[in-house]
Amino acid sequence: MPKPGIYRAGVPCWVALTTPDTARAQAFYGALFDWEFVPTGPAEAVATRYGAQVAAVERARPADPPAAWTTFLACADPLRTLAALRAAGGRLAREPYEVAEQGRAALAVDPLGARFGLWQAGTIDGAGLVDEPGALAWNEHLSPDPDAARAFYRRVFGYTYDRPRAGHTLARVAGRPACSIGPGAPGAGARWLAHFATEDTDRAAERVRALGGTVVTGPEPTPYGRTALVRDDAGAEFALVAVPARDSAAAA
Repeated sequence: MPKPGIYRAGVPCWVALTTPDTARAQAFYGALFDWEFVPTGPAEAVATRYGAQVAAVERARPADPPAAWTTFLACADPLRTLAALRAAGGRLAREPYEVAEQGRAALAVDPLGARFGLWQAGTIDGAGLVDEPGALAWNEHLSPDPDAARAFYRRVFGYTYDRPRAGHTLARVAGRPACSIGPGAPGAGARWLAHFATEDTDRAAERVRALGGTVVTGPEPTPYGRTALVRDDAGAEFALVAVPARDSAAAA
């Protein structure tokens, strides 16, 4: 993932969990990733690791999925981006709103039905720690029609694409890797999938089970690291991917 401070428009920069029980979610992810939580409202908190912001947790509203991770894409102007989104066949799920002086956000749905967020940086660009165990490592868009997804995100964010490999395509923004787009599992709807880094995917998957979550597939080797698809104890789906551990003091 791009490092904090250089999130260009269209690059995944933040993730937020909507869930019916935020206290339960904090207990789950605190035990899984060693996250600490800073309350930002009566039913909202920011997760931190080494003092850096890594994700948000908030109580699901009536219009939200009951438990789900949402990927936010950076944008310089939400209103202009939403106009381009509508012209390309997407729709607005939540009007732009202010986030505690940190920035401005909105929620949208692409033509395939995948929900995602838009983030206009204020004092916060997005995740302050990435590509480290316990932090966001990657995001991918999965759907029954990757060609339609590629066309939509090219039109809205100017994505360019590498040659597909096994149906999956690396998307780039200004020449830099941003995310990937590919086919989802048979019968599954379109979605953005957040990948969180871990030192040991097998151990983390067992921890998910011990905490009441579910291992959907894996762990298994991939070209990008040993990976598992899992769900937390409320049903929110995400991926675990192994990355080399680095000096935590340097990451702080």
